Amino acid sequence: MSTIRFLRTFLAVEKYGSFAAAAGRVALTQAAVGQQMRALEEEFRRPLFLRSGRVITLTPAARALIPQARKLVAAYEAMLADADTGHEIAGSITVGAIVSAMGFLSENLVSLKAQYPALDVRLVLGHTGELAEQVTASQIDAALIVQIPYETPANLQWTPLYEEPLMLIASTRVATAQADVASLLKTQPFLRFDRTSPTGAKVEQTLRRMRIKPKEILEVNSVAAIIDLVRQNVGVSIVPLLKHVAWTRDHSLIALQLPYGPLKRVIGMLENDRQLEITGIVRQKLLQTLA
Repeated sequence: MSTIRFLRTFLAVEKYGSFAAAAGRVALTQAAVGQQMRALEEEFRRPLFLRSGRVITLTPAARALIPQARKLVAAYEAMLADADTGHEIAGSITVGAIVSAMGFLSENLVSLKAQYPALDVRLVLGHTGELAEQVTASQIDAALIVQIPYETPANLQWTPLYEEPLMLIASTRVATAQADVASLLKTQPFLRFDRTSPTGAKVEQTLRRMRIKPKEILEVNSVAAIIDLVRQNVGVSIVPLLKHVAWTRDHSLIALQLPYGPLKRVIGMLENDRQLEITGIVRQKLLQTLA
């Protein structure tokens, strides 16, 4: 169903006047919007835009397509709406998730299974990079992951769901709500989140922004493991404030905001076109839960 997505992006360009403005409305980069529009031009075998520097103007052929494009997109969205309000959905899909999002995903899939008994769902646990590769290779149909810092391929769909700000986490034995974040990072042992991951890259970006080189003692690829170590007063860490985990209510921990405004990681759903009709039902369920 890539053509439907391309038409939805095309209508956003027509409505908001540029690739850049449309990108923010359809959760794509400006480059990805341009890539989709070039693919659409190839599919229709005609130019749809007149490009002059940064100015984009629709050709007469493009304007003639707008009414039909609106009807097609509206009809497709109506089909999805019908599917989500009681029509039988059957089939098998495999959906992956990072550890911190697995509980959120599984709870919603259990309720979907009750609504659609013929829907067979297999869950896979993994890290963002490997899950994204599996979706790209059609080894799994979708994944709940951290936003990856590169352009989404044309055969995939990325939908941002929620944000998690990065916070400094410390034991209440060494910190209070009024503690100085920079002092803690300079004086306490530091537990680093896996620097090869998108989240780890944001942690490194935060440290560079603060111009601090902490006393690093361990590098761990699990937020849950880091939290346990911080709880045991092994050290402090910078990790995302997990949206669907209640460890922040633990009286042995304290979460402190970072100076200069915290960086955030975006959690979203990456889907392969192969099973987009069914994974779209899962996506809509997740969005409804977050609303």
